[in-house]
Amino acid sequence: MKAIAGGKLVTGKTWVEGAALLFGERIEAVLSEQDLPGGVETVDAEGAWAAPGFIDVHVHGACGVDAMDGGPAPLETIARSLAAHGVTAFCPTTMTTDEARIEAALAGIRQAMNQEWEGARVLGAHLEGPYLSAARLGAQDGTFLRRPDPDFVRRHRDVLRLVTFAPEEDDGGRFLAALAEEGIVASLGHSSATYEQAMEAFRRGASSVTHLFNGMAPFHHRTPGLAGAALDADVFCEFIADGVHSHRAVFRLVLKAKGSGRIVLISDAMRGAGLGEGEWELGGQSVSVHGAEATLADGTLAGSVLTLDQALVNFASETGLPLWEAVRLVSENPARLLGERARGRLEPGCRADFVLLDEAWQVKKTFVGGREVFRRPCTS
Repeated sequence: MKAIAGGKLVTGKTWVEGAALLFGERIEAVLSEQDLPGGVETVDAEGAWAAPGFIDVHVHGACGVDAMDGGPAPLETIARSLAAHGVTAFCPTTMTTDEARIEAALAGIRQAMNQEWEGARVLGAHLEGPYLSAARLGAQDGTFLRRPDPDFVRRHRDVLRLVTFAPEEDDGGRFLAALAEEGIVASLGHSSATYEQAMEAFRRGASSVTHLFNGMAPFHHRTPGLAGAALDADVFCEFIADGVHSHRAVFRLVLKAKGSGRIVLISDAMRGAGLGEGEWELGGQSVSVHGAEATLADGTLAGSVLTLDQALVNFASETGLPLWEAVRLVSENPARLLGERARGRLEPGCRADFVLLDEAWQVKKTFVGGREVFRRPCTS
């Protein structure tokens, strides 16, 4: 048994000072520092914020590797990279390509779900495509688009946690019904759906929208489309807070429309994340990274090089959300979206997945299942 003390503990929408977190693999108790039992190894937080570990439900790759590379080894590289940015769990995200390659990627993710390595845990796959709209491909390869296939979902029910699809391509709602039957989160995206089509999909069980405003028709006051439905409905909205995928003023507008309880910050990071400028690959297509932008040759945005800790800082600085409330957008909210009841909060019974942040909200340490998996090197 260990304890974190000497810091500021983020609990729900508030924070407490002078409290300690008692933990093993799971959190045992939150108690006053004076009430810590004897013989407990205490880790001094040195004034840092102790917050729930971050969860990235939409990340393709980092550090030169991609979830589509196949096998668990690339996922371990991603997991270690994410832990350095406070991420304690994630959903490796696929791309639209041939079915054999998607199957191979899912097989690797399936293996990685049982791994306990020095990094973030793999929760299962986010299938982004191939059941998308040809008119809203973004950086997806339209050569491999297919009609939504309920049988594919049933065959991979053990590894799929979240699926992005275009509801207007789902004849009779059979695909959405299969996702609901298997307990897989349905997210609408890369879609030309009308407002009415999107709202009907939400009524039938879709609970999320993939990278809001991207991969869908722009909002129009007479034809609000999927973007308008996302803002109007009580559903979760993924949001890429890099200032590239959406203007920073939109951060504030989205917060006003959705509130802090329905926004899920994501990285949508691709294999070039963490490696600076250069030429990379995403879904079989060449991607150029310049500054904060990752684009195809025609200028189409192709994922990002964002990290989730930076997304948190960006969103909070633009909206004025304090840390103890903003952090739910990368912890509690994605956990609720996925139905991960033992993650996303610092409460007894939850997994001891947490992060220590300094006053600038930079990651000092990351703990997964009570084990330290990242420590920022001392620069003094």
